[in-house]
Amino acid sequence: MEPLDALDHISINDLLCRFFLAFDERDWAAMETCLAAEVFIDYASSGREQPSTMSSSEFVQRRRNAVDTLAKHHSFSNLLLTKEEGGLRGRCNYLILRFDRAFTGEGEDFYHSCGAYEFLFGRAEDAWKITSIGTRRTIAECPEAEGSPTFTKLRLTAQIDPLRTITVS
Repeated sequence: MEPLDALDHISINDLLCRFFLAFDERDWAAMETCLAAEVFIDYASSGREQPSTMSSSEFVQRRRNAVDTLAKHHSFSNLLLTKEEGGLRGRCNYLILRFDRAFTGEGEDFYHSCGAYEFLFGRAEDAWKITSIGTRRTIAECPEAEGSPTFTKLRLTAQIDPLRTITVS
């Protein structure tokens, strides 16, 4: 495996920080600067849109049109990067905290998730850009609508082998 230049690792880390912060702050112009002209998206594991390729402006517009009022906080860790022909492959763990904007610290107006992102990065305009985004959600939690402290969507999925997935609800 060809060694990765330390400056490329720092640049990709910075790119992901800016990308996730753009989500949190709903800074759509900043988000678009993180993306290549076309980007492949695979959010199927989160139950959202099916895999497809779209323009960076379409990706941003879909995020902008999302009908949620949740305050978000994205964080990531364990960034691993490897060189591939034409770019870099990245994987990192994520934790996304989502709260109703009127959340007072009491009650259950939240939805959190964690898992792994998988990215591809390419060079454009003398900078690294995101060319592909995929997720593997492992845990999601949100309270039941009736206000019970039990979770309706607490799922832990572990890949035992490629043909068998165990789900604990």
